[in-house]
Amino acid sequence: MKILGEALSKTRGSLCVVLSLSVVLAATSCRTSRNLVYFNNLPPGGDTAQIVNKMSAKIEKGDILGINITTLSPEYNQLFSTGAVPQPQVAIQPSSTVTGTTINAAGATDLTRNGFLVDENGLVNLPVLGKTAVAGLTRREAQDQITAAVAKTAKDPIVNIRFLNYKVTVIGEVTRPGSFNVPDERVNVLEALGMAGDLTPYAIRENILVIREKEGTRTMQRINLADKNVFNSPYFYLQQNDVVYVQPENDLKARQADASNYRWVPIATAGISAIAVILASLLR
Repeated sequence: MKILGEALSKTRGSLCVVLSLSVVLAATSCRTSRNLVYFNNLPPGGDTAQIVNKMSAKIEKGDILGINITTLSPEYNQLFSTGAVPQPQVAIQPSSTVTGTTINAAGATDLTRNGFLVDENGLVNLPVLGKTAVAGLTRREAQDQITAAVAKTAKDPIVNIRFLNYKVTVIGEVTRPGSFNVPDERVNVLEALGMAGDLTPYAIRENILVIREKEGTRTMQRINLADKNVFNSPYFYLQQNDVVYVQPENDLKARQADASNYRWVPIATAGISAIAVILASLLR
């Protein structure tokens, strides 16, 4: 009996060891977690008001602008749209030896669709007005400048300008990296990340890189999306042709890959634990 008791005691001890190892293995095989919360230092509850200082985008060399000029005169509208005065159709007489044609300005559709390119000198070549300097101006400043020029020959002109190639690029640890056209010049980092399908779980939210080129100078700034002070960064609002790079946490990706290779470990440990519990109950 004494020998049997010692054997049972040793068996129970072994079962305890097996159970302990099972718990350890299950704990170490669990998936590594990461804090995915944005702006986690915002005060809980209540509304937070903040004045938004948004810098207006300026027209740059290489921009394509959609410029629409309208006045009270249909003739002037045609003139500013196509660069040619509409001509009446020439009636063809049966006895005439001249081939009759209708004179109109071709290319109006192309101008409207493709816009006006700001050349390397910062100029746009507009119908009637000719080459006009717009680089370095905001959209509103360019509208006012062209309106004043048109007002010298036409009454009550209305000028509308919009960016046709305003885009930002988002690359790195996002769901859908790529370049995205922006319908207006107001887009922030969060909106750009939303266009790209948001960050993946492997993205480092505390170290987002914004790359900006202005007048031949490239600047880079890192922002922290976990910090509420990101709203005060001059790089929170993006400008045309900005690039947002989201860095991956390679160690986390490696750990997740290793964990996926050992998905059977929790199942095995659970099975071992179940067997150990059954044996322990039988040996009581």
